[in-house]
Amino acid sequence: MGSLGWTIIGMIQNKGKFSAIGACEGAIAGLVGITPAAGYVSVWLAAVIGLVTGMVCSSLKNLNEWIRVDEGLDVFKLHGIGGMVGAFLTGIFADNHISMLDGFTDAPGAINGNGMQVAKQLADICAISSYSFTVSLILVFILKYAGKFIPGMDLRVSEEDEIRGIDTHEFYEEEIGDWSLFEHSHGLMEGGKVSGPPSPPNEKSSEGKESDSTTV
Repeated sequence: MGSLGWTIIGMIQNKGKFSAIGACEGAIAGLVGITPAAGYVSVWLAAVIGLVTGMVCSSLKNLNEWIRVDEGLDVFKLHGIGGMVGAFLTGIFADNHISMLDGFTDAPGAINGNGMQVAKQLADICAISSYSFTVSLILVFILKYAGKFIPGMDLRVSEEDEIRGIDTHEFYEEEIGDWSLFEHSHGLMEGGKVSGPPSPPNEKSSEGKESDSTTV
């Protein structure tokens, strides 16, 4: 249901086309959203939570740009926002008929007439968000300044290492794929710097000759 929710919003945003990667992200968002409600809601309301969480997270596709965070895995959008949505919806859909299946946990939500649970969930969201932000900020500053004195503790790699690939910066050898074949065939790397994209195969030169680039 999380995948479905993400895909619906994606098709609206992209004029009828959807992203396969987005559908996978929607599945993650749905799983995150149902986590706070696990053991408190029926299977049908769990599906609703997954759908709504996927739709909300998909609607915030530019969130990283808004908060000026450079990360490519949408961690905050999926786990942060998704968790907040799931925690809020738990206050609405928590059902004591489900929670009492263990014999002693009575946790009624708004659907049982306990609207105060929604306020409690909002208070939890604010408290946990504040704690997480504060501790994360402290850790980021530790990494920022410890990197000047402790090797490997830098907050991020240099721009050149990002272009070449972080494997060459962090590990002894290439961990994912062997880009050396690509580099040697096309001459992408010259003296450790990127020289530009390869020429298309069989491209005509200014003298009317075919270039000697090969296809890997």
